[in-house]
Amino acid sequence: MYDHLTDVLNKILAERPENVIDFFEEYSRKVKEKRFKPLTDHLEDIYVSPLRYELARKWQPLLRPLPVDEPSTMDPEDQEIADMTRNDMLQLQYYFEMAAFGLPRTEMFAILLSMMRLIKKEPVVSIRFWGKIYGLYRNYLVVETDLKEEEYMKKNENFLEELKLKEEAKALEEAAKLELATQEIKGEENTTGIPRPLPPEPVNLYEEEPEAPDEPAGVGVNKKVYYVCHEVGDDWIQLPEVTAKQIRVSRLIRKSFTGSLEQKVDVYPEFPGNEMNLLRAQIGRISAGTHISPLGFYTFGGEGGEEEEEEEAEEEEGGGGSKTTYRENMRFEGVAIRDLIDSSMSFWVHHALNILPQGRTTWWNPYPQEMDEEMGEEEEEKERKIGPEPETGPPLLTPLSEDSALETIRPWSVRSSSNIMQNYAIAIVRSNIWPGAFCFSNQGKIFQNIYLGDGLKQLAQTFSPKPLPPVQQDYPIGPEIMEIDDPTGAEEEAWRIAHLPKEKPPADEMAEEEEEEDEDDEDDDDDDDDDD
Repeated sequence: MYDHLTDVLNKILAERPENVIDFFEEYSRKVKEKRFKPLTDHLEDIYVSPLRYELARKWQPLLRPLPVDEPSTMDPEDQEIADMTRNDMLQLQYYFEMAAFGLPRTEMFAILLSMMRLIKKEPVVSIRFWGKIYGLYRNYLVVETDLKEEEYMKKNENFLEELKLKEEAKALEEAAKLELATQEIKGEENTTGIPRPLPPEPVNLYEEEPEAPDEPAGVGVNKKVYYVCHEVGDDWIQLPEVTAKQIRVSRLIRKSFTGSLEQKVDVYPEFPGNEMNLLRAQIGRISAGTHISPLGFYTFGGEGGEEEEEEEAEEEEGGGGSKTTYRENMRFEGVAIRDLIDSSMSFWVHHALNILPQGRTTWWNPYPQEMDEEMGEEEEEKERKIGPEPETGPPLLTPLSEDSALETIRPWSVRSSSNIMQNYAIAIVRSNIWPGAFCFSNQGKIFQNIYLGDGLKQLAQTFSPKPLPPVQQDYPIGPEIMEIDDPTGAEEEAWRIAHLPKEKPPADEMAEEEEEEDEDDEDDDDDDDDDD
């Protein structure tokens, strides 16, 4: 009390108001507020950084309730949106925390809100959080989706139009090259002058192997459609379809992502596209190599039951080829945790199609041979054996135990989240070939694949770029381009004297010489007559 009264009197003496008695209680209250300031007053004292303020501004629209859909006359099937029941990010975050990987809880919740906004804008049938790829300056959040069939049909129509335009442009380019070569040859034959013309430019006779056609949308490496954004709250950007050449070149290079989709990729061999295309190619490769599931969760059987499964197995044995589709096994009862953490990895399978060296999931014959109808079966088999050998890869639902190691590096590592409470533990699988790829499974009934890395593959040795091709021979060996020693002064003078023009005799001497020659000819003729 004494200290409080002292502070009040000091304030009054400092300000010296006129009516002290009327304002004494107010001065007392001000002194109390200054001494006992509440901790809930954040209006002026707490500084908010620009980054946090920008993040809060982006997240604010996500926290608002979605607008109520207006009644429409469209077919309910066309208005159907993706099922979000399996995208409970908070439940996944619980398992991710048990596995000691994942993203912050607040970011996972914001990603869920952003995905709900995406399925309202885009014709998405199914959606899944794929993972996060870290860049030098900005990162990429990635979601994996399946679009409606109408969207795939539109994409394929545009794809066929672009393919037709490319073929026409290629034909025009080849015709222009042929015409230019013809003009050069004609010009070489007709030129006669000094200085001597240079030899014609060399003609490249090497024919590259035909480029494998790209797989259409909804098939093979383009079966899934991916959307990316830099931060939660940004607009989702759809990545383009990947081409076979982009897949092949991405295996020969090693390039870190910058975080800019339009960034040019300066590498050798030259990559056909920018960072957006490289990102799509790496996502396809990572998905093909790291998307796994417990054994028995997926099956090839149809809805018809065991009879249909047997028929499909007979078709495959009869030469129907490897299967490319599967479905969820409704009779799956789960896998024990002791089997899931078995180091042999026999209870985990790949459920993504393998990408062949050609850059496709299905092999394409670059040199097809036409078979005559009159040929027999044996002759047709011989003709097929002459062509290139088809590329093959492991079929769907192949166990992880058959994966090849990277020299001394095992392809997979597996562990349990707890060695004490086995009934509540989860199995955690980590890829050593693609660092950052994880998968967990709760007794085989719940599992999820996620990737959190820089998008680069593990190397057994230091990366070394592909060497440049050998320098080709520009011109054929000849005197025009051969290197010879310069002649000495004496040799040049001798050559000059030897090539001097001969002096012509005077006109009188030439006439006399001609007369003498004529007389000699007449004498010879007379002698011939006498002999006769």
